[in-house]
Amino acid sequence: MPAPNTLHGPQRAAIALLSLDEEVASQVLARMADSDVRRLVDAVEELDAIGGDMIQQVLEELEKNLTDPLSVVRSGGTKYVRKLADRAFGTEKAQRLFGVAPPPSEPLQLLRSARVSSLAQLLAEEHPQIAAVVLTQLAPGVAAKVLSLMPKELGAELATRISELEEVPEHAVAEASESLVRALEAAGGLSNSDPRAEFDGLAFSASIVNEMSSEQGDELLERVAEQNETAASRIREAMFVFEDLERIASREMGHLLRSVQSEVLVTALQTATPELREHFLGSLSSRASATLRDDLSAASPKRLADVEAAQREIVEAAMKLAAEGKLTMPARGGE
Repeated sequence: MPAPNTLHGPQRAAIALLSLDEEVASQVLARMADSDVRRLVDAVEELDAIGGDMIQQVLEELEKNLTDPLSVVRSGGTKYVRKLADRAFGTEKAQRLFGVAPPPSEPLQLLRSARVSSLAQLLAEEHPQIAAVVLTQLAPGVAAKVLSLMPKELGAELATRISELEEVPEHAVAEASESLVRALEAAGGLSNSDPRAEFDGLAFSASIVNEMSSEQGDELLERVAEQNETAASRIREAMFVFEDLERIASREMGHLLRSVQSEVLVTALQTATPELREHFLGSLSSRASATLRDDLSAASPKRLADVEAAQREIVEAAMKLAAEGKLTMPARGGE
């Protein structure tokens, strides 16, 4: 066994951090540079090979009157540091620091690999709110297939419930997943500390419909509208975003550009990608394109809310033209 003085700095720091109270450790981590946090994470992984005696000696050298962080290491040291990082930096930054997020629980993994037909049958028998929550844990394409196999009215109800979700109770996901996995096993259908997570149910519902064929998607939305016209309208709007305008043929963009005021277009393009800007510019005459470039160069920065409002106005104009048969909307992902 190596002597304590052979340990490198990050290993010593990792031992010290794992010995601190969680609140204190989080504050320490919050004051560290990103590069040092990454080195610390690597060091935690190495501690399993270090004996308890050496750890005790290091702690004595550090004048820490605490005991055996090795038990923390062997019972989930990396998970604990992830928890500290979530607390210190927030989940999004912590995930960037750690790279790939930890894998989902085994029941949820099994659920995602279940046969679609079996899953649809079992979810149809669940309480609609539980079924809706479970569907949010699937890829949109898989969720679309599951919904298409359900009774039409139930599929519409679930799509409506999903569109209204703003957070997903993780405890409910875990409990439902375990219960469904047991049921799937019996039927032969199987091929983080924060109790709630934010969720954009509207965007997910739109993704599901976009994964369906036009016929399936339109039928689902019609049935959603029968139950909740507002939800159906919000889903339709969310299905098409400003960036999708890049997929409209240049020969049809003229109809759209003539229906939009120039100042609205200039504002909307302030945050557009270079490719999307060029798509707009390329759909104009040379003279109009040059004028728009000059306007964009001279335009003062707008608030993000104003840019998003302008983009929404253009999207709504596109949807209106499509309804009138003057513009062809991009094909959905399922086609």
